[in-house]
Amino acid sequence: MDSLARVLLPYRDVIGNVAGILTIAQFLSGCFTCNKIRLKGSSEGFSALQFVFGCGLTILQLKYSQMLRSAPLIRTSSYALAICLAYSGCYLFYTPRGKRNDFWKLVMRTILLVGGALLYAGFENPALVKDRFGLLVTILTLSYIGLPLLKLGEVIKNKSSEGLPLPVIMASTGASVLWLLYGIILHNYFIIVQKVIALGLCAVQLSLFLIYPAPSKAAREHKKPKGE
Repeated sequence: MDSLARVLLPYRDVIGNVAGILTIAQFLSGCFTCNKIRLKGSSEGFSALQFVFGCGLTILQLKYSQMLRSAPLIRTSSYALAICLAYSGCYLFYTPRGKRNDFWKLVMRTILLVGGALLYAGFENPALVKDRFGLLVTILTLSYIGLPLLKLGEVIKNKSSEGLPLPVIMASTGASVLWLLYGIILHNYFIIVQKVIALGLCAVQLSLFLIYPAPSKAAREHKKPKGE
């Protein structure tokens, strides 16, 4: 691994910047959900978890990036946070006033989680905080990457991967490969372990497209009732 790190070292900034672009592309996938909410005129039937939890996670990733003093990671986390805040605002805007309690409850739980983690980071022994905070960020990041797997039951039931966001999963796969290389360059085992597991999750999701391929547009049109 040390020899690989030495080979990759001259390309550290390039790898970090491209990985950042792919990560932002992954986060931009939320535009499709926001557009569906806009067209429907309501956020009912959509979950705010991806957006609100995304805000909390990117705040913690930004803090960890600052600990590592990594410019590519700091930029990526900053842009991702701005995107998630915009998504959350869109979700709230299209949520009926009488049904916003669940949204604010999720926001409060996220604030408590993030606030507790940041408070811990401020008081923990400087010699230990980087590793322990990195472990927390790793666990939360893997949970976020695995969110599409919540649709696994639906995919198996319908025997179709139509509901899975292929471009998002592809961007996540590419970003995970590059961040893995970046972690090797930094000799950061939390990033390495995080991205190895992330690649495993991505592989599971990609395999679903082979096992349960989505029907073609022609097949979907054929299934529609003749009156439509």
